[in-house]
Amino acid sequence: MVEPVTTLGLGAVFAYLGKDGLQKLLGPTAEYLGGGMRDFVKNRIENINNIFENAAKKLGSKIEEPGQVPPRVLKSIIDEGSYCDNKIAAEYFGGVLASSRTENGRDDRGARISRTIERLSIYQLRTHFIIYSNIKKMFAGKGISMNNEGRSKMQIFIPFIEYFSAMDFSNEEKLKLPSILPHCFFGLGSENLIEPTFYQYGLKASLSKYFAAVPSDGILCQPSAIGVELFLWAFGQANQPLDFIFSDTFLPIIEGVPTFLPNVLPVNQ
Repeated sequence: MVEPVTTLGLGAVFAYLGKDGLQKLLGPTAEYLGGGMRDFVKNRIENINNIFENAAKKLGSKIEEPGQVPPRVLKSIIDEGSYCDNKIAAEYFGGVLASSRTENGRDDRGARISRTIERLSIYQLRTHFIIYSNIKKMFAGKGISMNNEGRSKMQIFIPFIEYFSAMDFSNEEKLKLPSILPHCFFGLGSENLIEPTFYQYGLKASLSKYFAAVPSDGILCQPSAIGVELFLWAFGQANQPLDFIFSDTFLPIIEGVPTFLPNVLPVNQ
């Protein structure tokens, strides 16, 4: 028999939620934690704790409603999220956990989403957040839908100087930009998290053939359906349509990461 979570002495580990809170968050799936959690090294436990705290905050009062997280999703998040000690990763994994909590615990789409997050580096995750938070700000209220036709009208230009600042690169990282930039954009493109047929970065002269009014060196990119989907999952809104990204009630925030860069420009307007 699986040892119940309430007998594991995990109160210190999950101090934010408490034993009852942990069971409210995960539902019956909490018992899948079993004795194995005692074998986690301290840092991995702290990382999981951060993810669970984040999920609980996203759920808010909904945590009091009946529900559970599918075991496959819990396993995926513990296996893949326990090694991520970055607040952006905790935000994204926490959103997947919150989004996966349903009354019958059948919706296990989050297992796939969490594996996508696991494949992304911190540079790629931060870039993903910067791109989509700016797309949200720029195109909200414009009457453009996140369908195939609409997304082609949401191509944006991000100046290098603002992107580098938003990424908070250290001096050492700035020296690695020739390898970090392709890692970020080819990586997001290969995962279809930005439109793989439209992204460019480089000098003003090279970008002008795609955006005649380009004002400086920088980045051109276009949202993708999968990229928007991940953005919604990351903030606990997996069950909303893609156009929910533009809702006034959807307020994706990560402390320390800017949600809007003032000199980002639309390409097609």
